[in-house]
Amino acid sequence: MKFLIDVNASGSLADGLMSSGHDVIQVADTDSKMQDDDIRCWAVREQRIIITTDRDFEEMIWREGKEHCGVLRLENLPRNLRRTLLDDVLYHHHQDLASGAIVIAQSGKIRVRRSLYKREPKYDDQAL
Repeated sequence: MKFLIDVNASGSLADGLMSSGHDVIQVADTDSKMQDDDIRCWAVREQRIIITTDRDFEEMIWREGKEHCGVLRLENLPRNLRRTLLDDVLYHHHQDLASGAIVIAQSGKIRVRRSLYKREPKYDDQAL
């Protein structure tokens, strides 16, 4: 899967995801002060799932009807617990994330929400 990690969720998550074979970019490597809507647009352009601890992306999607390719909001836990939570989400909800759902992961509770504004994946006609 392709992920874009928000500044507030960066750190060891990227290393673990990359070692598992995922395509990962961190916002902090480009511009640590990038606005949320610019991050969302970047994720849509590159068809990436945003990983964040921030509720702002959900609000943009639900209240403003902004397009997206999926969001994973992790509870703001210590890094080792956040990593465990991420692993649990990827194990149990990878299909939800791949389909562009919004997954809200808290210790003891994971919610999956579907949005009407998700971007459908593009397929390369030559690869079919």
